Amino acid sequence: MKPGEYFLLSAFTGNQALGNQACVLMLDDISDTELLHSIACDFNMPATTFLRKRADGYDVRWFAPDSEIDLCGHGTIAATWALTQIGGDEGPIQFHYNNGVLLGEKGRETVSISAEAILSEPTSIPDHVQRGFQGQVVGYETSPNKDLVLLNDEYAVRELKPNWNALRESKTFGYVITARGSTHDCVSRVILPYVSFLEDQATGSAHMLLASYWSQQLKKSNILAFQASQRGGEVICDVSETTVRPTAKAVPFGAGKLL
Repeated sequence: MKPGEYFLLSAFTGNQALGNQACVLMLDDISDTELLHSIACDFNMPATTFLRKRADGYDVRWFAPDSEIDLCGHGTIAATWALTQIGGDEGPIQFHYNNGVLLGEKGRETVSISAEAILSEPTSIPDHVQRGFQGQVVGYETSPNKDLVLLNDEYAVRELKPNWNALRESKTFGYVITARGSTHDCVSRVILPYVSFLEDQATGSAHMLLASYWSQQLKKSNILAFQASQRGGEVICDVSETTVRPTAKAVPFGAGKLL
């Protein structure tokens, strides 16, 4: 990819109409926060991934129309696909961000990223969470990323309609609601009370949390997961003690160059 080039992709799917959309844009300089946010607003994607080439990989920043994103898995899946399948990069790709390094790799029909596992701690269920999720919460765990909300079954996850007013009684940024799946090890949705689109369609960072949790619960190191949003997304996660490796498909639906 050359500076100014961008690609539009759907991540966590092989279907352009499904998964989570992202723009991947290469620039010579990604230090101007106000400019990057303005560009992200113009693209109006759930995530715009900004890349800058460096000797040992790429600097990366992610922006939604609302604000900068601390960690964006689907944006990194999209970037890995664009760089390897279109840009011709070979071998593992290092993405350097504020909190560390993500490693992107391509497979035959998929791409993967390796990241530090996100661990959660069980705690009592807050009243606003129980009301926010219609009294169906059976367990609650906090994490440095989003909080984990356990429901009884897959049907509850798929059909739940959040009480947004109750959830906004707390400053918690986001919730990952989850249960065991019928055809997958787990199903989930990602609820974001303070973000304009309210629910994320397919979320890499959430699966760094989910895979760690369900790996412990199911005593297995390979987790097949489905995010049951409107567009949906599927991912396979390999889990070790310290890392999670989500693997998924991505598909492009547009490309261009900034003038």
